[in-house]
Amino acid sequence: MAASRAATETSGRQFDMPIEFPANMRKLAQEAVAETRENYKQVEIAANELVSTLVSTQSTVARSIANYRAWLMKVAHRNVISAFDFAQNLATAKSVPDVIECTRTLARVQLDALALQTNELNELACNVATKMAESIKTSITTAGEA
Repeated sequence: MAASRAATETSGRQFDMPIEFPANMRKLAQEAVAETRENYKQVEIAANELVSTLVSTQSTVARSIANYRAWLMKVAHRNVISAFDFAQNLATAKSVPDVIECTRTLARVQLDALALQTNELNELACNVATKMAESIKTSITTAGEA
């Protein structure tokens, strides 16, 4: 006990007395704390905006996936009907030229369907890209105004 009292006395401080910092150091510390709080608020706002953008983009993607599944089902349905029509026409063919005509008709129908499906898929992809870009653009615009 005597050793710790001697150490306290030699340092010129006692444990029950608060440490006094110079006024300019206190002011500097207060400014640093205020600036850190402001920076934290800005980071928090940016993080919230990012989460909002991600949620918006994710919901756009989810709707797009549902639309794509529906489109795939429609395409599969058309292809099945086309295959059954071909099988029915082939079964009723009476000669080799009839078989060739059925095959030619099927090829034409399939190429037309492929062109239509390609256009529909392109339209779906463009819609998804546009909606996602709008969502991101809105977020960037909103962040720029803040």
